[in-house]
Amino acid sequence: MRKLVDVEKTMLTKKFARDVKRYQHLIENLHKVDVSKDEVFQRIYNGFFQLRRNDAYRAKHYEFLERNKANDTIEFKEILVFLSSIQNSVEASFATKMLSIIRPKAPVWDSKVLDKLNLKKPKMNSPRRIEETFEVYERICAWYEDFFARAQFKEWIELFDKHYPNSGIDSVKKVDFVLWQMD
Repeated sequence: MRKLVDVEKTMLTKKFARDVKRYQHLIENLHKVDVSKDEVFQRIYNGFFQLRRNDAYRAKHYEFLERNKANDTIEFKEILVFLSSIQNSVEASFATKMLSIIRPKAPVWDSKVLDKLNLKKPKMNSPRRIEETFEVYERICAWYEDFFARAQFKEWIELFDKHYPNSGIDSVKKVDFVLWQMD
């Protein structure tokens, strides 16, 4: 993993600061607005999570999020199966992104995260693609559990809190931010 000075450089970029503000807006407004109708929430969510799908997909995505935003027991599998049914593809990244808004302690599956953790997404033509997707996500979660026990985790959180005090952002998301944006 990267040196602390590199982590701090990442945290001091304009993009990092902008994304912290966008995420704060999302978590602060999730339960205040009807996300299936609120265009400001959707615009920020689309930009933050790079949700570039057609209008029909996004409408179903936000309807599902609205119905489930208070469901703090929802699991990755349930979201993945739903999103995969509307896109006819395995939408692991978008499923974890939605899960992370509903349950902030859930880590995000992202190509940059996979790369930094030396994990590979299942092959498109694998007959066990859904099951393999669950297995990869379990490995991501296990990496976070292991990382939380390291001194480096505490250092990252202290740095984040130094630069973004009282952010209201969960420790898992703080680590996500670093993994997403660190080169």
